[in-house]
Amino acid sequence: MKKAILILLLGVFLILGACTQPAGEQSQVEVTVSEAPVKVEFKDFGPEPFVFNIDEYTVQNETFRSTIWTGTYMQLTVMSIPVGGDIGEEIHTDIDQFLRVESGSGIMYMGDEKGVYDFEQRVEDDFAIFIPAGKWHNLINDSDEPLKLYSIYSPVEHPHSTVHQTQKEGIEAHANH
Repeated sequence: MKKAILILLLGVFLILGACTQPAGEQSQVEVTVSEAPVKVEFKDFGPEPFVFNIDEYTVQNETFRSTIWTGTYMQLTVMSIPVGGDIGEEIHTDIDQFLRVESGSGIMYMGDEKGVYDFEQRVEDDFAIFIPAGKWHNLINDSDEPLKLYSIYSPVEHPHSTVHQTQKEGIEAHANH
């Protein structure tokens, strides 16, 4: 038994000794990172449990709006706003909304009256935007690339599996529900 423990300890010391470098010496580790994004499946996965890379979904999305997850009380959509385009002036009277910009830049407007904005903020990569229920708002893409973002609505705003290829489709669908 003692001999087995000594052999085990000797093995541990040998492994630890091989993993450490004397002071002043540097080891080099080669790491390969894949540059290709993972291809994602665009569909509404709700209300089932779902874990995913939100950045990949947002950046790869080419539609104006697509739902990715619709639950009972919350919904996630990804959006791609073309150069010079906007979300469109809108208000959600009983829905709080969260936006996060993943790429591109623009100007976020909010106010208490349609067309009258007392809030204006430049937004870009990694910016988060909270839109309280009852605020008129619009996000305009003033960059030279599509504005990629995701939106969380609470409660749910769009029917399960919504896909709007264009802003015009989104406006028409909104008028019909």
